[in-house]
Amino acid sequence: MVLIRRSGVLGVTLGLVLACVLLGGCGQSLFDAHGAVDDGGGGGDGTLVPATCPAPCLADAAGDFDGTTGGAGNRWRYLDDHRDRTWTAMTAAAMAMTGADPDNHITTCAAHPTAPACTALPGALLVSSAGATSAADPAIEVTAPTAQVIQLSLRAHVAGSDDQTLRIYRNSREDVLFTGVAAAGTTLDHAVTLDALAGDRFLVALAPSAKGATDVGLRLFVSATGASFPSTCQVAVSFAAAVGNTADNLCGGDFTHQLDSGGSDMPTPPPLAPGPFPELGKAADITADAYFKGTGILDKTHDVTVQFWVKLRGFVDPYNAWLFSDLDLDVGAALGGGDLGIAIVNGADPKLDVTTCTQATSPLMFDDAVTAYPNDGSWQFVRVVHTNGNVYVCLNGARKTSFAAAPGLLKSTFSPHLGRNVVWTPSGAFFNGELDDVRVLTGALPCD
Repeated sequence: MVLIRRSGVLGVTLGLVLACVLLGGCGQSLFDAHGAVDDGGGGGDGTLVPATCPAPCLADAAGDFDGTTGGAGNRWRYLDDHRDRTWTAMTAAAMAMTGADPDNHITTCAAHPTAPACTALPGALLVSSAGATSAADPAIEVTAPTAQVIQLSLRAHVAGSDDQTLRIYRNSREDVLFTGVAAAGTTLDHAVTLDALAGDRFLVALAPSAKGATDVGLRLFVSATGASFPSTCQVAVSFAAAVGNTADNLCGGDFTHQLDSGGSDMPTPPPLAPGPFPELGKAADITADAYFKGTGILDKTHDVTVQFWVKLRGFVDPYNAWLFSDLDLDVGAALGGGDLGIAIVNGADPKLDVTTCTQATSPLMFDDAVTAYPNDGSWQFVRVVHTNGNVYVCLNGARKTSFAAAPGLLKSTFSPHLGRNVVWTPSGAFFNGELDDVRVLTGALPCD
């Protein structure tokens, strides 16, 4: 059998290929090389932000602002966002919140009704930014109290002369849900509908790339949609909720932690380690020969987003580090399936490689996209999005590369594996590092 790639990196030795040929064909793959994003939406539903918080209203950023550190109902935090997954609370005084840089400032139209933005957005928050040269951006945060389907509705008006960038994100800036520019003298509207987990932190930051602005009008409503949970979430594994040998999937079947023992894998309690930042809690500490196996088959017949945090300690030579895989080399795209594999390619200059099988019959064929991966042992946020006939690869909130893939191509008949490439040769668990906050959802989230 001759193994062919259309693009990318494939870690197959000539000896293994020859062995496969001499054996007259192989039922498993012999490779070890693997195991955006569309700007339209991030869940935006196209509706304008209403004048009042829709019922049942969970939080109203301006209506809840009362000069205290948590606002009415203690739902909010008012923060200096340092752009590095750290935040500090602003100081409360005289119906205002002020950052370490006093030009980062939050108050309301109720306290300053003559502010120009209040004409366009009466009753709004007034958020001021010092600009990109400051050490932080002003941000407001609200935490989901329970698992439910919510809508975040944002309206922003810039009365000054400089355009302002706004970001809606979940838990950290890398996990971006929407990035938009409110042009000077105009109003920006955007609504995001999504499955929120209990404890998910949703933040809106005024994040200018250049000059800041004074008193940008901002309305933010959080309301329950009444839809059944989960609506779009298929996998949500934080690992902090690990019990016994399993990690709880808050949106479906749980993941079992197992040790590879050459065919009779043994379930075992998963060890935990600190996550990428304190607010995210614990992460899975995965050593070579250990992996997680999911329950059930992912629905990838529609747009899909796969994302997680990863920290690579080191390679298990000579193998690549498999992060996520439901690669299906028994089916392949030619027979109606595709699959998805995400791995870090072993080498002095590591590469993040995202691949799908396009032909499961001999010769095996694959499409993939490869991008540089940091070699410093730090936490990285990976998001892979299949939408509009492409697979987009995003790293730390920025789009890096992509490859073409027809709608529905990524479906598989295998359950998802973390830290292992399903059953394919070379068979084994070759990831040495940590994973956290693994999520798979129906729909396309943005990169930036």
